[in-house]
Order: sequence, then structure tokens, then C-alpha cells
Amino acid sequence: MEPNIPGSASTSRATRFMMEGVGARVIRGPDWKWGKQDGGEGHVGTVRNFESPEEVVVVWDNGTAANYRCSGAYDLRILDSAPTGVKHEGTMCDTCRQQPIFGIRWKCAECNNYDLCSVCYHGDKHNLRHRFYRISAPGAQRCLVEPRRKSKKQAVRGIFPGARVVRGVDWQWEDQDGGNGRRGKVNEVQDWSAASPRSAAYVIWDNGAKNLYRVGFEGMADLKVVNDVKGQNVYKEHLPLLGELGPGRTGPHGLQVGDQVNVDLDLEIVQSLQHGHGGWTDGMFECLGTTGTVVGIDEDHDIVVTYPSGNRWTFNPAVLTKVCTGNLTASASAGGAGGGGFAVGDLVQVCSDQERVKALQRGHGEWAEAMAPTLGKIGRVQQIYQDNDLKVEVCNTSWTYNPNAVTKVASSDGSIPGNSSGERLSALLKKLFESHVTGDANEELVKAAANGDATRCAEILGRTDAQHVDVNGFYGGHTALQAAAQNGHVEVIRALVEAGADVDAEDRDGDRAAHHAAFGDEPGALRALAAAGADLSARNRRRQTPLHIAVNKGHLGVVRTLLQLAVHPSLQDSEGDTPLHDAISKKRDDMLTLLLEHGADMTLTNNNGFNALHHAALRGNPRYHPPFCMNILKFGSLLRDGYLILALKSTNDVVLIGAKFTFIRICLRLRSAFLLT
Repeated sequence: MEPNIPGSASTSRATRFMMEGVGARVIRGPDWKWGKQDGGEGHVGTVRNFESPEEVVVVWDNGTAANYRCSGAYDLRILDSAPTGVKHEGTMCDTCRQQPIFGIRWKCAECNNYDLCSVCYHGDKHNLRHRFYRISAPGAQRCLVEPRRKSKKQAVRGIFPGARVVRGVDWQWEDQDGGNGRRGKVNEVQDWSAASPRSAAYVIWDNGAKNLYRVGFEGMADLKVVNDVKGQNVYKEHLPLLGELGPGRTGPHGLQVGDQVNVDLDLEIVQSLQHGHGGWTDGMFECLGTTGTVVGIDEDHDIVVTYPSGNRWTFNPAVLTKVCTGNLTASASAGGAGGGGFAVGDLVQVCSDQERVKALQRGHGEWAEAMAPTLGKIGRVQQIYQDNDLKVEVCNTSWTYNPNAVTKVASSDGSIPGNSSGERLSALLKKLFESHVTGDANEELVKAAANGDATRCAEILGRTDAQHVDVNGFYGGHTALQAAAQNGHVEVIRALVEAGADVDAEDRDGDRAAHHAAFGDEPGALRALAAAGADLSARNRRRQTPLHIAVNKGHLGVVRTLLQLAVHPSLQDSEGDTPLHDAISKKRDDMLTLLLEHGADMTLTNNNGFNALHHAALRGNPRYHPPFCMNILKFGSLLRDGYLILALKSTNDVVLIGAKFTFIRICLRLRSAFLLT
């Protein structure tokens, strides 16, 4: 892979975030797989430093310090970036009047010039039906989030007023606390400095001493919590991911983050157009005749461009000309042309910059680690989707790419390959791929399995030369059997099993072939694996079974097949959730019914202490099936501590009442709960 070019979109934004992100307060993100290192869902930590653009060190309020992913996979969400000193000059929170706004700025998308700070946004100020733009930093692209009225809130826990604390990893205040191990109580969260709001805690120690200590300022953690408390409830899904470059945002000018641009106008015209759009300085002469990269679009739709020197300049979009990434000199063929001048059959080369491709792929098919071998390689456009994304056959696999992530390759005579005859195209493809053949037999087998080429798999497996393949060998993080299972190639699965493939081999995430089949929505592959003796109730490193994955992905056919194959319906994942919990979270009544019909255990509680009925009440799902309610009477353990949540039907809504009764009185009163239809 080629190194990032200084000033490229991925490098510039990653570097900027590494500088600005230290001290941010964070909670676990969507790709979290580290158990309870953080103390549990919603617990808070502090960004201490960045090891690289892909890896960040966090000190949790409970004192645990560890490295986490912040590129490709996102282990963390930014709860509050105010301690980092990020501020939006010229803005004011229209509720609390904070001026300027520190941390994340929330701009109402439906009102004229109305802003909130994070405290007021999560505190439900302004109209909850209105949508807001999330603006993480000045000049950053804004992200439209759904109305808060339609969103769920989550409590955060950690060093907040009332918490009991001891000295932490960065303590340097001698024996102010009375000595190592002595405790104190957090009185208030305060500012360590005017430039770093909410970055400290005022503590009253048991010995009577009082002082202010760092909790976020410059990434420092003077305190460790021993008895955490609840902080503010927040809209977790609205929080940005730590390190996420974010989806490209196209303005009315047609430019978006990642585009290459030139300034092609005469100097006098450029200087005139720049009035009111960032102005012109002598240092901007470097922009004339030099290609830059769009790294931001501000609220006024002006364009922020970075250059190889590392300098960033703001432009009126009218002075910029987008540089086409592909060879667009010839028109696309009729009937096969898509956006960006591509046509079915065109030869394209995938960008070799992994970080740039990862950024471009968000919202365009996404990035998968198995795509890494395609970087810099040449493939053929198989399909052009309505949104202009491209399905490209490359390295004997097919992936969906953002058209900005590939460059068109013309044949030697200048014609577009998509217009060539099949024979010429095949010969050209062969020539182009010759330089990319690695000779790795495992690579060949995995690719053939992913493509469903049973004949090619048999040829590779039948080799007797020095390149004899390991049927359980890995390529791109997966075995051939896992690749075949995820793509539903039953014939290949059978051939691999006959050749000795291990049906229970695990990838680096602990996923087996059965997990891959569930993810790929391939019931037939699961039946073939079951016939080969695979454990369909196996758990991955998140302790998820294939049934968990099928429910979460919404693959009803896979759920039905797994239950028919008699998998355990109630195993718990690392969060303690069963597939029944997941079905309730996804509001999939069809799956919920299937699980109950196959004996799913409603009494099991997750790490938050919620059984299925509690979880349904928590999620506010008003559509309960009669069998679901009737099963209450069958399980005395639902009445742990004598508590039960009754679902009573009102005119339009489900009313949830927590009551404490004796078992007999509950049974007598449950008849009112069975009015649900």
C-alpha cells in the first residue's frame, strides 16, 4: 500500500483529530467487543493520547486504561469534546447563552440560526420534533440526525457529582487526599481552565480538604471512581464516532469531502470572488496550478481545501474546478453508462490509499478488511447502481465501491474497454491481472470459494506440487469455508468439507462458518454446515451465536432455519442478551413469535438485570403477542424480588406499571393484563 500523501483528505483530517481529540470524554461505540473494560454500557472515559490514526488510548473513570480502534472499526463515541478546547467562534447556545459553544454544536435544521450546546441538546431544550445538524468542530461537515422525539436516551455513569473517588493514574498532588487509598466525594464538574470546559471535578475529601482535579484536561485523569453515579441522559445514537471521518456531504456546488480540485480562473477573478468567502492572502498563491483535496464544507457552503504543503484554505466554491479521477475522455456507451462516466465493462483501478478508500466507502457499500487485497488492483465494472455506486469484479471477488474510490483504465488504443469485444476484454483483463498474481494457494482457494467456483476449488485442492493448499488456510482473515458459507455456495461447502475443511474454524473475531452464513442470509449454507456436523450454537468472541447475528441482521429465513435445526434459542452474548432480547430491540414481532414457539427462555436477565418482559417495556414496544403475555404465569422467576411489569392497554398507548405484590395477588390481577390483543 502506498503511504498517505501529506495533505490528503484522510491524512489531514486524521492528524487534525489526533491533535484536537485528546481529552474528549467518551463512551463505548457500535463496534465495541471488549467486555466490561469500561465498567459497562454507558460508562465514561477520557482520551489520553493517540498511538496512531487507527488506535487511541483511553483511561476509563474506573481506572482501566487500554487501546481501542478509531479507524475502520469504531469502539468509541464522543460524549463531550468540550474538554479538548474545541470551540465554535461566533456562536451562542440559544438556551443557556454559552458563548461561544464549546464541544459539539447542535444546529436546528428547521429554525433560522438556532443553536444548542451539548448540555442543552441532551437536556431536551427546544422542539423535540425538530431535526438538528451535528457539527463536531468548526469547518467540519455537518451531519443531520433524526428528531430526538424518535430517539432513545441512555444514562451515562462515571465521575459526576456524588461519585466517590480516589487518586487516579495522573495524580501529582502529594497527600491532599489524606494519603493513597483515601476517598472523597465529587461535589461538582467544573472547568480546569476557561479554554477547557467540563474538564475537572471539585472534590471534598474525607479528611476535609477540598480542591479541583483534572478529568479530561489534556487527557489527564487525576481521579479514579470507586462508586460511580449517573450523569446526564444522552441520545447515544446521535453522538459522533471517535475517529470517524464521516460520510461525504455534497453541497449545492456538487463538491464533497475527498474531491480533488483546481483553481483555474485568472487571479483577479479569484480575488474578487473570495470577498466574503475567506478572503485572499499572498500565501494562497500556492493554490494556483496545484491540485488540492476538499476536507470540509462549512455552514455557508464554502469549501475547505488542503494542499501538499499541509496548508488549508477556504474558498468560494465558484473558484474551484473538480478534477475527474478517471479517464473520462470518451463518452459512456449507451445503455450501460452510469454516473461519473463509468459504464458496465469498464476497467477500473482501485485507489491504493487504504485510509482514503475507507473514508470514501462510508455510505457507499462500507469498508471490509477483506477488501484490502483489492487496493491498487484492476477490475471490471459489473453493475452501476442507481446512486452511481459501482459493483466491481476485482481479484476474483466482487465489491461495491464509491466511484470516487476507483480510476478508469483505458486500453492501449484509447478506446473504452466496455465497448470492446468479449474476447479482447478477456485478454486485456488477463494481461492486467498477471502482475497481481501472488502465487499464494490459500489466496486462490479463498477467492474461488467466495466466487462459488467449485471446479476451480477442486483443481486447487487436487494439487500435488509445492503449492499444495491448506484447506483450512486463511486469506484476508477468512478460510475458504467461511467465504463460501457467507456467499451461500452450497456445492463449494460440500467439496471443502469432503477435503477436510474444519467446519468450526474461527476467524480473528471468533466467527465460524455458521456465523458467516447467518450474516450473509444463507439458510442453505447453514443446512449444509449442519449436515457436516457444524456447531450451529457456537459463540464468537462477543459470545454471539449465529442466531444472535441472524436476528440482529433481520434475516427471518435464517432464524427459522436455525430454530428448525434445533439450535439453543436462549444463549446469552457478552451483554447478557438472548436472541429474544435482540428481537425485542429490533421490534421484530415475527422473530419474537418464532423464538417463543421454539422455547426461548423469557426469564433470563441481561447485564442490566432485564428479562425479556422488562426489556420489551424498556423499549416501549406496544405490540405484544398474547402468547408472550400468557407465558408470564409459567415462570415464577419473572417475579424476582416480587416485581413485575404489567402491560395494560389504554386508548392509544401501552401504559407500563411497576408494582410489588405477592405471587397470589399477582396471579389474580394478571387477568387485566391479558386484555392485550
